[in-house]
Amino acid sequence: MSELVYTPSSMLKKVFRTGERSLSRQELESRLQNTYATSLRRVHQSPSEVIDGALAEKVSPFHVGSSHAVVEMEVPFRDHIAEELVRYFLENKGPLTAEQCLKKLRRHNVVSYSYTEDKLPLYKDPRFVRFAGSELWYLARWEIANDRLYRFLSDKQIKQLPLAQLLLMMEHELNISRRDYVFVPEGDPRFRVIEGLVIVDYKEEDGVTETQAEEIHATELIQERVEETVNIQREEEVAASMANDVKTASVFEDVLVNAQDSMEKLEQRIKEMEEEVLEHFKDNNMSAISTLVAEKEKCEAIAAALEKVVEAVNK
Repeated sequence: MSELVYTPSSMLKKVFRTGERSLSRQELESRLQNTYATSLRRVHQSPSEVIDGALAEKVSPFHVGSSHAVVEMEVPFRDHIAEELVRYFLENKGPLTAEQCLKKLRRHNVVSYSYTEDKLPLYKDPRFVRFAGSELWYLARWEIANDRLYRFLSDKQIKQLPLAQLLLMMEHELNISRRDYVFVPEGDPRFRVIEGLVIVDYKEEDGVTETQAEEIHATELIQERVEETVNIQREEEVAASMANDVKTASVFEDVLVNAQDSMEKLEQRIKEMEEEVLEHFKDNNMSAISTLVAEKEKCEAIAAALEKVVEAVNK
C-alpha cells in the first residue's frame, strides 16, 4: 500500500481532525511525517513541501493564516451539494470523477447547467480525497482494502479475475463492506486492471517487510524493466482473450453512461421546449404548442424509463 500517495491537499485533509480549522505549520509537518513518512520518501518531498503544494493548488481549501506559521482550512458549512455527493459515492460503492459527480447533480436538478466542476465541494470539503495522478475522487472515510484482497487472492493463488467478481468476493467472501472499504488499483503495483480484468502480480512474497520490499525493488529494478515489456504484452493478450468473459460488467458501464447522457439531453430538450411554448403562446400558435406538449410528455416518459434503467444497473 506504500505505493498509493494522496495529493498534497488530500494529505492535509486527512491529518486535520474533525472540528479543526487551523494548525501551525510545525504541527502539520509533524502529523504529515508521522502519518505519511513512506509516501513522502517515495515522492521525495518533505512535509513542508507538501504543505506548500496544497497551498498552491488552483482550487484549495487551505490558505496561510494570520501569519506564515499558521495554515487554515476553509470548511463549507452545511453544504447540501456535498451531502448529495456523499450519498452518490455511497450508492456507487466506489470512486467517481468530478465529471461524473457534476452529471449526477445536474440530472437530479441539484445544480444548474451553468454550475462548473471547479465549484464542486470535492476540492474543499475534507470528506473527499484523491490520489496523485488519478482523476478519481474517494471518500476520506473509506479504508483501503487492497492488502486484505491481496492476501485473500494470494492464499487462493488467483492470478486474474473480473473486477466485478472481485468486488462481489470482497463483500460476500471477505465480508468487507463497500460502504466502509474501497479497492484502489491505481498506483498499487500488485494490481492492474485491463478491460475489466484484474491481474494480480505476486512478485513480492508474503511476509516481506516494507523495507525489505524496497530493497528488493531497488536490486531487481533493471531486471523487472526488461521483463516488464514481455510480461505486459503477454498478460494483455491473455486479458484480451478473456474479454468476452467479462464484457457484462463493461456493457453495464456503457449502458449506464449512455443512459445518463441521454437523460441529460432529454432534460435539456425539455427546458428548451418550455421556452418555445412561451414564444408560441405569444404568437397564439396553439397547434405548435400542442405539438410541443406532446413531445415534452414523450421526453419525460423516456427520461423516467431511463432513470429506472440507471437504478437497475446500480443495484
